[in-house]
Amino acid sequence: MNWRRSTGNPSRAAALALVLGLIAAVSVSAALDPARFDTWKLPEANLYAVTARGTRAWAGGYWGTILVSADSGRTWTQPDTPTANTIFGISFADDANGWAVGANGTILHSSDGGASWQPQPVELTDEMGDSRPLDTNLFSVAAISPIHAVAVGDLGVALRTRDGKTWERIVLDAARYADENVPERLLNGVVFTSPTDGWIAGEFATLLRTNDGGDTWVGQRQISGAPEDLYLFDLDGSAAGPTAAVGLAGSVLVSSEAGSLWESRSVETTAGLFGIAWDGEHGVAVGDRGVIYVSSDGGLNWADAKRPPLFNWLSAVAFASRTEAIAVGERGVVLRSEDGGESWSTAVTPGSAPEALVPVLGGNGKPAPAHEAPASDRR
Repeated sequence: MNWRRSTGNPSRAAALALVLGLIAAVSVSAALDPARFDTWKLPEANLYAVTARGTRAWAGGYWGTILVSADSGRTWTQPDTPTANTIFGISFADDANGWAVGANGTILHSSDGGASWQPQPVELTDEMGDSRPLDTNLFSVAAISPIHAVAVGDLGVALRTRDGKTWERIVLDAARYADENVPERLLNGVVFTSPTDGWIAGEFATLLRTNDGGDTWVGQRQISGAPEDLYLFDLDGSAAGPTAAVGLAGSVLVSSEAGSLWESRSVETTAGLFGIAWDGEHGVAVGDRGVIYVSSDGGLNWADAKRPPLFNWLSAVAFASRTEAIAVGERGVVLRSEDGGESWSTAVTPGSAPEALVPVLGGNGKPAPAHEAPASDRR
């Protein structure tokens, strides 16, 4: 299912009604100012992105939510952000400098480790030569250095900044993809495994590679054991080993031969896999219905991780170290692992409560249906 094309934000009136209803039930923020939506903090907001560097970690989600952790994801704080748009991607180049991207062309930058965020509007030139603000959803960002980053999103949009402030469009015409599908495709993930080597993944099994820091991108690749048009949600890798991508119905692809060949290392599940953390031969994949799988042999074998009894979808996962990992998802759930992803526990987040976990079993002992994210919020 193509969830991401419907990821706009609710109208301001609908959003206001939603927030006022929540205010009546809970204390949304001790510093709530009805005239400043950037102070509104929604409890249990769906989370779509997570990244980590050592003891520092950051997550992003619905209603401009950004969470920051200084203890490898054990506890989190929630700074104010200057947007109500959903955050779909987040990445930091070091402990101070990072970007968050999201709905309607949202790009936020932080130079203080996520304590504060500043918008970076993007102006694009249309076919008539007129300038207009970018309003396309952005789903992923890779911070390559404190001043260099690449972001991707819907309608084949790819952007880069080389000064940390202004953004320009990366031209990805049909020939770059090396397939017969439309160029206006969903680009769901971007990752750089070194300052020069990077990948973009998306629908139609899009797997673009750059070896020059993002100046040029090529899509020549061969897929073995999986459909040639496989829908891909995410990818990850490191300089020390191959790159891996995940998609629908438990699909996992692992690169070989410098990325010219991708081999299927799929998990035996019908659940879509929305996020992957990959380092060498070690990987953790997360997805629909709260599934978490871990592999230590390059994806040849996958094992079910031990986790709390939940049915929340999980949208993203990241390694904080060789042994520590963080996963995020529906209703603000944040999970932590201290054994490389083999077992997981819940973290403490602002406004978190046991009710944030959607139980696996309903009152009649049968599997409970997954809680649907709002149409305006779904991936």
